Amino acid sequence: MATSVANRWGLVCLLLLVLGLAVALLPSQSLLAQGQNQHVVRTGDTLYSIAARYGTTVDAIVALNGLSSGTYIYVGQVLRIPGGSTGPASGGAGCSATHVVQAGENLLAIALWYEVSMDAIVAANGIANANQIGIGQELCIPSGTSGVVQAPVPTPAPSGPSQATTHTVAGGENLYRIALRYGVPTGLLMAVNGITDPTTLSIGQVLVIPGTDTPVTQPAPVQPAPVQPVPAQVAQPPAVTGVGTNEYRASYWNNTDLSGTPVLSQTVAAPLDLHWGSGSPGTGVAVDGFSAKFEGDFTFADGTYRFTVVVDDGMRLYIDDVLFKDAWLDQAASTYFADVILAQGTHRVRLEYYDRSQNAQISLRWEQRGQVQAPATAPVPTPVPTPVPASAPAPRTVAPGDFAYGIQAHALEVHNSRPVLRAINDLGFTWLKQQVRWKDMEPSRGNRQWVELDDLVDRANRANVHVLFSVVTAPAWAREPGADLSVAGPPLDDQDFANYMGALASRYCNSSVKALEVWNEQNLNYEWGNKPINAAEYVQLLKETSATIRAACPSMLVVSGAPTPTGVRDPAVAIDDLEYLKQMIQLGMLNYVDAVGAHPSGYNVPPHATGQDYCSIIAGTGMTNFDAGCNNNNPHRSFSFRSTMEEYRAAVAAVNPNIPIWPTEFGWAVATPPGYPHYGYALDNSYQEQADWTVQAYQMMKNWGWVGPSFLWNLNFRVVAHGTEREQWGIVNTDWSPLPAYQALKALPK
Repeated sequence: MATSVANRWGLVCLLLLVLGLAVALLPSQSLLAQGQNQHVVRTGDTLYSIAARYGTTVDAIVALNGLSSGTYIYVGQVLRIPGGSTGPASGGAGCSATHVVQAGENLLAIALWYEVSMDAIVAANGIANANQIGIGQELCIPSGTSGVVQAPVPTPAPSGPSQATTHTVAGGENLYRIALRYGVPTGLLMAVNGITDPTTLSIGQVLVIPGTDTPVTQPAPVQPAPVQPVPAQVAQPPAVTGVGTNEYRASYWNNTDLSGTPVLSQTVAAPLDLHWGSGSPGTGVAVDGFSAKFEGDFTFADGTYRFTVVVDDGMRLYIDDVLFKDAWLDQAASTYFADVILAQGTHRVRLEYYDRSQNAQISLRWEQRGQVQAPATAPVPTPVPTPVPASAPAPRTVAPGDFAYGIQAHALEVHNSRPVLRAINDLGFTWLKQQVRWKDMEPSRGNRQWVELDDLVDRANRANVHVLFSVVTAPAWAREPGADLSVAGPPLDDQDFANYMGALASRYCNSSVKALEVWNEQNLNYEWGNKPINAAEYVQLLKETSATIRAACPSMLVVSGAPTPTGVRDPAVAIDDLEYLKQMIQLGMLNYVDAVGAHPSGYNVPPHATGQDYCSIIAGTGMTNFDAGCNNNNPHRSFSFRSTMEEYRAAVAAVNPNIPIWPTEFGWAVATPPGYPHYGYALDNSYQEQADWTVQAYQMMKNWGWVGPSFLWNLNFRVVAHGTEREQWGIVNTDWSPLPAYQALKALPK
């Protein structure tokens, strides 16, 4: 091994020359000097539309970027555009990109996408009124660090291990993570191992990790860079046979739930790439409100495959009848990934789809990401052992009792994570809460999906944003026999959940992820599998999970699942949240957590009002859509933000006053008529009240002294859940234009 390492190091500098050439080809300011622009691919872009926008040809873009004619482009990809002088903007000095304003766009949305401040775009383009930009207007996107996303804090250059070593690539790993683990630059790791594309790692591949003890000599300039040999112990990935060449059997229904008899059946060629716009998929199929199923048998070699779906509106992806990705919701065009390990042979691929209204599109493709070093038949999964920390406990970088400004958002997938993190920086906030559905992230035992979470964690690291993951919803394989799979529910075996949470804590230990919330609103029947609601069952789940998290990452904070304020309800449906909290405390919950989760909902009651006086306030404002029990002279503490928080504090402080309350969800909804059934209080609230009350709530929590990070519900549900009741809590419009609450929170002194 020592000889092999020495030989590799003899080639390092030559390989660095090759790497340098590759880096030189990356989009940068030098492109502008060469008469080239760069374009960041956005949802809905195609090579044809990009070529038309810049006055060039598809062939020219393909050639300049080293693409093949069949290459797919993806959201967030940076493309070089030939002929800068014919592009949509001159791209003068200081411009890192150009952008042509499209219908429905506004300056804030554009700034969030390109990760620069709105003020910087205004200054670079001499815009007099930031609220007035025109369709087709050409904008210079400025370069530099004038945007509000903070640059990563400078750190000393990684020195790497003292002696060279090796690393065997495991499932779910990427080059960035491996480089970070060993403290070596990613570029050096690529050079040493002859890697030109960091996305092509194979499971089982052996990487050389360079050390500081090996001298590096300059190569003779006349010598060509030799091709790096593949290590003998690493087999080349086998050829993929039949992928993307077989056909789908397609069926269509004139409803959104695939019910009844299909109105159209046909054969569709693979790869699947259907764009109907506002038209119909075929004879007899409605232009809106239809659903479809695409199913086919395809031949795969052994390996890990990344399946990529682009959809508008909802979809569910099944492989061999196992659900791997569930995005059954109304949404604009969105991209989803699923990494699936497949044994050699034929596998059934099924994609279910529905379109609610307006634009309709669905596409599915896959590519092999790595070779499975395993028998052709799928191995029998074994339980994952409890992770054990490899070193002494890391010091906590976040104290659980420190107040901080946070917000919940849907930030998975790059087209969501970029603007979400930009908005958090723009607001001056420091925390993001992202709900993680366990069923999506481990669709079969041990088959854990890390791509979306890795991307979000890495981006949050760069944006200096702390992350709270709230983890919910057991997958079908972990539920009890006969479980009601139409609702979320806990696992049959608590250790299955503990194992997943331990893996999550271990993977993101000492990263931007600082805390994990264990479940959500478990005092509500449909969050607890429509089973009898039982605080003892939850506390047992929390106890096992907390022990596993703390063993895997001692610095990770554990937050108890927040009950939902329910008022006095049928105990078969919900248990009063304060009563449920007291039951959990009596059962020892405070021994297993660093903070207590709370959901002090606002309804139509101002934050300063208590359960004793809010009825007079409601009567004085003329609110008529929701009386919060006042008409029956039956007000309840749970309708008051303030009383809920103060009662929670009293219950916790009676046992352990050092444990803070974390409001992991709070806020005020706003709706316009006719609104949504069961959400009458949203019709009573105005956008200005939402803004004023949210600011007041943050100020109250900051002054109380026993509140930790506080998370507003919600940043972007008007964007990602438009047309559902969840949008009522969003503080930006569907096009990312700010509502009054966003503007008020941005102006709030932090």
